Amino acid sequence: MNHMSVCRISVILLLLLLTLFVGGRGSIAFAGQKGGGSEAIEITSHRLEADQAAGTVRFVGEVVAVQGDITIRAEELILYQANEGQRIDRIEAFRQVRIEQGERVATGQKAILDRARGQVVLTGSPKVRQGADFVEGDEIVFFLNSERSIVRSKGGERVKAVFHPRERASE
Repeated sequence: MNHMSVCRISVILLLLLLTLFVGGRGSIAFAGQKGGGSEAIEITSHRLEADQAAGTVRFVGEVVAVQGDITIRAEELILYQANEGQRIDRIEAFRQVRIEQGERVATGQKAILDRARGQVVLTGSPKVRQGADFVEGDEIVFFLNSERSIVRSKGGERVKAVFHPRERASE
């Protein structure tokens, strides 16, 4: 395999990793809404606190949220509802956040899934991994309406990405 093929495969893998959880099925944050996934979200935790006036539902203690093949795990998860009914506008997950979809895993200390901005922001030593490949920085932003992501680094640190060459299937 020549150098150009390895570079092309690495770029494709980077795009695949950075578009984690963005795509046709919709993200867990906006399930059951127009333009989002139609599967139910099942959330389990040790405690649930609902504040109808504030439009929030807070889950605390070993939270597990599942929609289809996507799972979010965290110590705390807050759903923010829009004024017009049960539509979820934003989800915030805190402490030991882990978002899984098949082989793809994103981890960090905080994740904000924001419908109005059309983005997911992962902070607190965020890392996205698929198999042995990964990308990490201080902040990873996934844009929900496009196949675009940004990995930012602050201070003197640098963004880090590791990709392993894949063998092409025999034609």
